[in-house]
Amino acid sequence: METDPVLSAAEKIPAEVWLEIFQQVPQSSDLHSLSVASRRFRDLTTRAIHRDLAWVNPFHITQNLVVWQKNEGMENFVRSLEVGLGGLELKTRKYTTLRDITSLPPMEQLRGTLLTRIRTFINLSSLTFTDMSIRSEHFALIHSLSQLRSLRFDSCMFDHKAAQDVNNKHLPITELTLRSIRPGPRVRTHVPHVVHFAHLAAPVLPPSPSDPLAWVLSLAVAHNLKTLTVDTTADVFRLVFSVSSAQARGWTVPASMENVYIVREYTVTAWEPEQPANWGGGHGAFPDMHLYHFCSRAPNLKTVSTPLFASAQMTIAPELLPPALDRFAAPLETALFVAAVRDVRALGLLKCGLKGREGLAALADIARWRPRLKMLLMEVKTWDPEIASAVTLHFKELRRLKVVYDGAGPDEKYIVSLAPDYLAQLPDLHTVEMYRLPAHGGFTPVYPTHLFDPSWGSIEEEMRDILMGWNRFCPKLRKVQLVSGYVMVRAFEGAPWRLQKLRRLEQVEDLEY
Repeated sequence: METDPVLSAAEKIPAEVWLEIFQQVPQSSDLHSLSVASRRFRDLTTRAIHRDLAWVNPFHITQNLVVWQKNEGMENFVRSLEVGLGGLELKTRKYTTLRDITSLPPMEQLRGTLLTRIRTFINLSSLTFTDMSIRSEHFALIHSLSQLRSLRFDSCMFDHKAAQDVNNKHLPITELTLRSIRPGPRVRTHVPHVVHFAHLAAPVLPPSPSDPLAWVLSLAVAHNLKTLTVDTTADVFRLVFSVSSAQARGWTVPASMENVYIVREYTVTAWEPEQPANWGGGHGAFPDMHLYHFCSRAPNLKTVSTPLFASAQMTIAPELLPPALDRFAAPLETALFVAAVRDVRALGLLKCGLKGREGLAALADIARWRPRLKMLLMEVKTWDPEIASAVTLHFKELRRLKVVYDGAGPDEKYIVSLAPDYLAQLPDLHTVEMYRLPAHGGFTPVYPTHLFDPSWGSIEEEMRDILMGWNRFCPKLRKVQLVSGYVMVRAFEGAPWRLQKLRRLEQVEDLEY
């Protein structure tokens, strides 16, 4: 007499329950270990694993496309996608059937199959293009995604007609990032004397922007946009919001705009007097007065993080600053002015310490205006052991402290005693970042084998030993960074500290607290 096979606890749980559980896992990459546990888990996790896709290698893309052919119905569950084909364009050809695609050369087949597949991801909420050649069909794709909320272009080249006369105002995106973008080669046309028409009778339509990237940058006018991140190659403040035809074209600052981040291209080297004013290239000193005027037209702006806010020759009018400004990072003088006139809770003091100990004097001034500060960032040219003392004296409600410096830093004795002597006076502190910036002004971290004592088996063991002494003085600490390449984190009070390796330092300070 045959008996029914004994089911494991995992097998007794209905598939629908497992699918719901897998859908709640924040990162789909975390499901890979489960997918190899059993054949049942492999089948159940397939859909969840493919919620977040990174198609940045032609070979891996080809392999992954087979999964979609074998598992129908997964398209509606894709929520994020990064596409990067090393500059290969997705052609404008309309591929309607598989037979149309298979009749093309291999690389052309991949381009066609890829774009056809992406069009089926109708619920996509996050889309990133990396190292791509962008054409009009990409903008058509973007406008077809009604659920799109986050859009990013990184190291992309744009055809000069990619976004020509496209109205981006009604795009549903709430986050936009434009980094290292550039115009493609422009095709010359034989239209004589067109450039001389400007002095004749006024045209019916507003004049077309002169910069080839202006139409692309007009993505920043999306009416629901909340967060904008740009670098010097994407000067939306000058080329979109400050052009003479902006109002006529509807290129106005979105009322929903809350956060503006300017990507930094240098750290330490930007402090040197011989550095040019236009620290990242482009036209003049980016973003200069155009960012200031932009902010004056964004009443709901809460965060501004920038290595340059306004030129030294410009007088900032307090009444023109956004009334809701809560987080602000800029060079020392500008940051001090804003702290005096706005109730900021997070403040970044960039390029401190150029004239003796001006950083410490600045802390005393800020304390008179904003003693309830929650987050403080300081960039100092040289390490000063009195910084921690001044911070803990003035800002008792601090939750996050970040101090980065050039040159030699604190010794082992200072670091060991930092918590009992100073940080213990900050009961709400959960994050401490105190490390030397990488050399040559870059953002590539260093990975030393030890902090102070080479006899330790690993830098993780050494830092864990230091933090064991911190635990009883700073029970709310969850994140500590004492070197640029490594971060120690723990999930809750009493949990073990774990080492995380950083691939690259952030070029944007979000001022979160």
